[in-house]
Amino acid sequence: MYSDENMNKKLVINYLIYTFLIMICSWGLLDLICILGNVPIDSNILLRIPYAIGGFSPTIASYLALKKDKQVKNIKEWFKKIFIFKESIIAYLLILLFVSIFYSINCLFAGFEYGAPIYMIFIITPLMFIGGGNEEVGWRMILEPELEKKFGIVITPLIVGIIWWLWHGLLFLINGTSSILEYIYFGITCVGLAYGLAAVKRRSKGVFTCILFHSLINGLAAIFIFEYDLLGSLVSFVIIFLISIFIKENKSIV
Repeated sequence: MYSDENMNKKLVINYLIYTFLIMICSWGLLDLICILGNVPIDSNILLRIPYAIGGFSPTIASYLALKKDKQVKNIKEWFKKIFIFKESIIAYLLILLFVSIFYSINCLFAGFEYGAPIYMIFIITPLMFIGGGNEEVGWRMILEPELEKKFGIVITPLIVGIIWWLWHGLLFLINGTSSILEYIYFGITCVGLAYGLAAVKRRSKGVFTCILFHSLINGLAAIFIFEYDLLGSLVSFVIIFLISIFIKENKSIV
């Protein structure tokens, strides 16, 4: 299903250029220091600066692209566009559903260890608003709805998920902390979650629900610790994909 509106191609291109330019400059520098210098990222607090800038590249790019497109005049207008808390109860229920599926399936197939106490989720999740959730003001506020106008609900999350996965690439190079296989499994995870996030966004006026979704995924990673597994990644991807398509085609149900 496609929208009658035309995709804002200029906005999408500007957003992606800004995002990847900021990310490459910051995380690329970080990779050079860590790899060539053979030092861990936590060896110097100053290394956290390019790390943080790279992590905020989708957020910074969102404001720059929307301002250039004259959709927002200032940061205050940008925040109003992001934070609409009075959303459909369905959007919040979908967050719980998809997060539960993701963790139950991956923990079942890959096994897990307990990290932080479960009650810490109430502390960690708000912290993750600026530790991952912030990305959603770009991926799901600009990229998802604009691409959906051209590519529809089935193909768009695949495209956004792949872009989201590729954006993480330089992080996986730091000190060789992850293997190629882990990066591939992570890519499957990104695409699967992209379908869930897209379903939540379609039932939301703003993007706070997607920020919450992303923050819960990141926050629970400190409580239920597991290694990405091919089977678990694939099964969670398929289930989330099927549910996201099903609820789109059955609006009377959700």
